[in-house]
Amino acid sequence: MNLNIIPTNTNNISGKLTEKLGLLASEILSDHNKHDLQVNLKLLSSEEMITLNLNFRDKPTDTNVLSFPLDKNFPSPHNQLGDIAISIPFVESEAKDLNRNIDDHMMHLIAHGILHLLGYDHIEDKDANLMESIEIGYLEKFNIANPYLI
Repeated sequence: MNLNIIPTNTNNISGKLTEKLGLLASEILSDHNKHDLQVNLKLLSSEEMITLNLNFRDKPTDTNVLSFPLDKNFPSPHNQLGDIAISIPFVESEAKDLNRNIDDHMMHLIAHGILHLLGYDHIEDKDANLMESIEIGYLEKFNIANPYLI
C-alpha cells in the first residue's frame, strides 16, 4: 500500500474510506511513475494543525490539508515521497459548510495533497487549472463529483 495512515486519537475515518484513500494514492503515484513510493498521512486535531501551519507557513490558523515533500537533497528513507497532514475537525466543518460528503471531501484533499508532493502547485492560474483538472480526473474514477463546481 502506498498510503500509510498514522494512527492518532483523531483517527475517526471508516475502514471503507481508508481503503479508498489507499487506492487513490496508489493510482496517482503509479500514474506518475512513483509506484514504489509511500505517502504518510496523519489526521490531526485543530490545535495540532494550527501549530504546523504556524511553524511552516507562519499562519496561526487551522487549515484543511498541508503537504510536506521530503527534501530532494537527501535520500528518501524507506521510499517515502512525503507527508500529508489533515485537520479532521476543519475538514468535517468545511464539508458541512460546502454541503459535501465527508468521504468525498477527504478523497479530494488526499489527491490535492499528493499532487503537491509530486510538485504541482496552484499559485499561478494556469498551474491551478492544471492541478484542478488532474484532481477532477482522479475523483471521477471514484464517482466523485467535481468539487470545484459544487
